[in-house]
Amino acid sequence: MTASRSIADTIAGYWKELLGVEVVHPGDDFIGLGGDSVRATLLANRIEDDLGVRPEIAELYTTLEQVAGHCEALLADRAGDRPGLAAGGGA
Repeated sequence: MTASRSIADTIAGYWKELLGVEVVHPGDDFIGLGGDSVRATLLANRIEDDLGVRPEIAELYTTLEQVAGHCEALLADRAGDRPGLAAGGGA
C-alpha cells in the first residue's frame, strides 16, 4: 500500500516532533527511531485530532509508509469507499 505524499508528510512531521528527530524517511520504523507506547498513544491522539481517524496502537509500530497507508485506509473507510456497504451488500 502506497500512502499519498501529503498524509505521509503530515505523519512524518508528527514523528519528528514526538521522537525528536530531524529527518524521517518512508522506510523508517517508529520503534527504531525511539518510539514507545507513550509516544504511540500521543501519535494516535494527534492523528485523530488532525485527520479524524484513529489507528490502532499496534499499527503505529511499523514504518512511516505503513502508518500513512493505514491512515489512508481508515480515511477511505470513513468516506464510504468500501464497495458493497453503501448498497446494503453483504455476504
